Amino acid sequence: MKTKRLTPAVLAASILLSLIALGADSDEEIIEETIELARSYLGDRNQLDSITSIHYKGSLLYSSGDLGTIEMVYQKPMKQRMVAVIGDRKEISVLNNSEGWTTFERVIDSVPLSMEIFDPIRILIMQASVREAFGFFKKPNVRNGEIIYEGKEMVKGHECIVLTYHHGDGIAFQRYIDAETGQVRRTLDSKGVEYFEEGEIVVEGIRFPKKMVSTFSTAIGSQTMEFAYTSVEINKNLPESDFIMPLP
Repeated sequence: MKTKRLTPAVLAASILLSLIALGADSDEEIIEETIELARSYLGDRNQLDSITSIHYKGSLLYSSGDLGTIEMVYQKPMKQRMVAVIGDRKEISVLNNSEGWTTFERVIDSVPLSMEIFDPIRILIMQASVREAFGFFKKPNVRNGEIIYEGKEMVKGHECIVLTYHHGDGIAFQRYIDAETGQVRRTLDSKGVEYFEEGEIVVEGIRFPKKMVSTFSTAIGSQTMEFAYTSVEINKNLPESDFIMPLP
């Protein structure tokens, strides 16, 4: 029986395909190992997956000097509520599954000032934020959700593994995860907003950031917004009435 020999071109193509497959497997291994490292940095994996709500309370400081208070709640399956008070004005933003809105009112007497209904893109972005809050570095549980390994970069002297979390519809979060500890050193969202976490608050053995500083571009230049949390509570769900759209 005559043995069939591969031509140089076919042999080269075969080797190239093998290398591509090996590279894909390698990327998947890096992603899985990084996810496990980042989750273990936060706390026990089973405890992370059992969280049904996260309630942050603290202060809010803009680079303009405006100072106020903030409460941020994420609640399964797809709810979010933010209450920010700056001066004599209160802003309440809510996501309730596929509905979202913001109301503005006077603090002194709760007189409504205005109301804004979110457009579909804003709804999708808020839904992605809720998935991120409860995903704890897992692959986004949504159609077209995926994680891409982007390589390694240095962040403030720390070697980081860069993973981009895609939620579909052009919404993504890029995380720079410390290759040694699993701590998130930097985050970028699809709008170019940059986030840095500082310090920690430990709740029932789980690490949460004590401070979050975001930097974003505006018509008047780069601005910052700082969230300094004084407390974090988990698994204390708000009543459904807190997520009901008010009448106009």
